Amino acid sequence: MSQLMGAVPGDHPAAAPPDRNCFRENNLLVGLSDDVYTQISENIEILECRPNEVIFEENEPGDSLYLIAQGSVRISKKGRAGQQEALAYLMAGDFFGEMALIDMGRRSAQAAAVDHAVLARIDRPSWNLLLRLAPHEVLSNFMKSVTGRLRNNNQRFIEEMMRNERLALIGTTISSIVHDMNNPIGCILGACEIIRGTSQDDLTGKMATLIREAVDNMDTMTRELIDFSRGHTQLNLQPISLVDFVHSLEPDFAKCRIRVNVQMEILYDGKMTVDKHRLVRVFANLIRNGREAMKNGEGHVLHFTAQRVESCVRFEVADTGHGIPAELLPQIFEPFVTHGKSNGTGLGLAISKAVVEAHGGSISVQSSDKGTKFQVDLPLEANPA
Repeated sequence: MSQLMGAVPGDHPAAAPPDRNCFRENNLLVGLSDDVYTQISENIEILECRPNEVIFEENEPGDSLYLIAQGSVRISKKGRAGQQEALAYLMAGDFFGEMALIDMGRRSAQAAAVDHAVLARIDRPSWNLLLRLAPHEVLSNFMKSVTGRLRNNNQRFIEEMMRNERLALIGTTISSIVHDMNNPIGCILGACEIIRGTSQDDLTGKMATLIREAVDNMDTMTRELIDFSRGHTQLNLQPISLVDFVHSLEPDFAKCRIRVNVQMEILYDGKMTVDKHRLVRVFANLIRNGREAMKNGEGHVLHFTAQRVESCVRFEVADTGHGIPAELLPQIFEPFVTHGKSNGTGLGLAISKAVVEAHGGSISVQSSDKGTKFQVDLPLEANPA
């Protein structure tokens, strides 16, 4: 596992290395005497994980368990179209990876950090030492945690079934609507081409172009929903300059400038190969979310940056709004999870994540009561997942 090498541009300064006492109140170690904890803490390996960093893969041999001191961890399995489907989100104070250690089998799921996470790795010799020094406390803590997870997993299973049914219904409904709309949309586009070909009026030509762009946007939106409901995102990759891409977002920035200060830093002016229409939708959604989070008060800022980081372009969209609740943050990219929107569908960020990952990129979020920052890393040459 790679260590956290330093702060991302715009982050707070890197914190001091974690202290071993930060695992003292972990659910697995509650009730241990100071002497026992001291012996165990000397045998653990402290790890720091970046957002989205995979800790272990499904079917890997299991030779250790992990304690969480900071951040959160997503436990998932492959589901629709081979995508990772969340089984659980574990927060600071919890532990994971214990089953493969106990039965000496392989990992039954993938574990990945949701945000910056601080973990302790307990290998088999350390686990055996822990059982020898404090068998009653460890086994009691273990059973309490497993029982709690069984309860939560039952609820999660029901929610997952309902979510998949809703996604399937959305896909079927949208497909039917698109089928019925094909003929009238074809008529609209045909009329636009006739108007553009027969009229020399600049205004009429511009209006015809706006109509065609609006129809194209409608098509992109419906295809997004259909693809997402099926668990597969089809991309139309084309080379585009970053300057042109950012220019395509100008209408979204213009809406922000009505009430907030928009600051932009474009530190890369080269090209990247992407699906422009789908990514414009992704960033339009992030910009809109930031704008809506800053409705109240004055002095708010929306900060948009783009820079090259090795073989990727790193985008950041940061606001000074009310933030996302900590308990909701690990699940914010899941379908039908929404916050602070009376008319929100809860699909915007889930679709954004699917589009970014289809390019071979990644998206992560940091949030507090002082604001939220989304970071999107996209390869210069898209590597469709």
